[in-house]
Amino acid sequence: MEQTNLNDVTFVGIDAHPSEHTALAINRFEDEKGILRFENTREGIARFLSWLPTIDTRSDNVIVGIEGGAGMQNELLRQLLLNYSNVYEINPVYTKQRRTFGTRADKSDPFDAKLIAEVLTKKLSFLPRITKDQLSSQRLILKKVVWFYEEVTLQGARLQIQLKQVKAQYELCSSPAEKKILGSIVKDQNRTLIQIRKQQKKLEENLKILLGREGGDNLLTIPGIGVTLATKIISHSGGITRFKSIDKFIKYSGIAPTEKSSGKSKRYIKNTKGNRKLNSTFYLAALGQINWNPKAKEYYQKKIKEGKSKKQSLVCVMKRIACIVYGMLKSGEDYRG
Repeated sequence: MEQTNLNDVTFVGIDAHPSEHTALAINRFEDEKGILRFENTREGIARFLSWLPTIDTRSDNVIVGIEGGAGMQNELLRQLLLNYSNVYEINPVYTKQRRTFGTRADKSDPFDAKLIAEVLTKKLSFLPRITKDQLSSQRLILKKVVWFYEEVTLQGARLQIQLKQVKAQYELCSSPAEKKILGSIVKDQNRTLIQIRKQQKKLEENLKILLGREGGDNLLTIPGIGVTLATKIISHSGGITRFKSIDKFIKYSGIAPTEKSSGKSKRYIKNTKGNRKLNSTFYLAALGQINWNPKAKEYYQKKIKEGKSKKQSLVCVMKRIACIVYGMLKSGEDYRG
C-alpha cells in the first residue's frame, strides 16, 4: 500500500473457515475497533461488507489480511475486491509466531483474527497482495486441477511404497494360504496403480490446455521444466502480476535465506515463511535443471567449488530458476539459455 502515514489506517484481520469467518478491526496501535462473526454465505458476506463502512468509511483507508485456504474464501474475496484494493494474503507462519511468542498461547477465532490484523501492522511490506486475476474462473480451475494432480500423484507414491512392502512380505512368506492372500492384494493394487497413472495422464493433458490459456507455456522452453512444473509455478504463485519486484517473488517462494545477526556475528538460515508448495516446485525444477541443463549443472558445480554444500548450491540453482521464471512470465519471452 502506497501510503506514507499508516497511523489513521484501519487494519482488518479475517480468520476464514469453511462455514464461518471472523473479522476483527484494529488501528495502527492495535486498539480494537470492532469484531464480526459472519457465515460463509452470500448473506453472511453481504453482512460483512455492510459492517466494514461502519468501522471506516473510506475504502482506500482499509487494509485487509486474510488467512485460510482450500478455496473457502474465494467468494468473500471476490466480493471484497469490488470495493477494496488493499487485500493481502497472510502466511499462517506469521500468526503462529505471534501466538507462540506472545503472552497468550490459547487459540480462538477472534484471537486469530486479531493476530492476523497485527501481522498487517508489522509485515505489510512483505505480504503479497491478493488480486482479481487470482479469482478468475480460469485461474481457479487451474488451481483445482493442479490440486487434483498433486493428490493423485501422492496417492500413487503411497501405493507404490505399500506394494513394495507387500511384495517383500510375499517373498518371505512360506504359507501357501497367506501367499495367496498377499498375491491377491498385489494384483488388485497393481490394477489401482494403473488407474492412477491413467488419471495422471489425463490430468496432464488438461493442465497443458490450461497452461496455454494462462500464457505460461513459454516456461516449457526451459530445459527440465514440463507441463506439471510449469502449471504448479503459475498456480502456487497466484500470478506474477502480484509481485512488483523479483525480490518479493523470491521471498514469497521461500528461497531467500533469513538473516540471523547478533552483534558482529551474521548468519543466514532457511526461510520457512514462504509458500512451501511453490518452494517444493522450484526444488523439483532445480533437480531437473541439474540433470537436463548443462549451464545449470555448471552453475551448481561452481557453487560447490566455492565452498557451499550441495544443499546450499541447490538453493542457489532454485533462486536462479525463480529469477528466470519471473522474467519470462513478465515478458512472455521464451528461454534464451
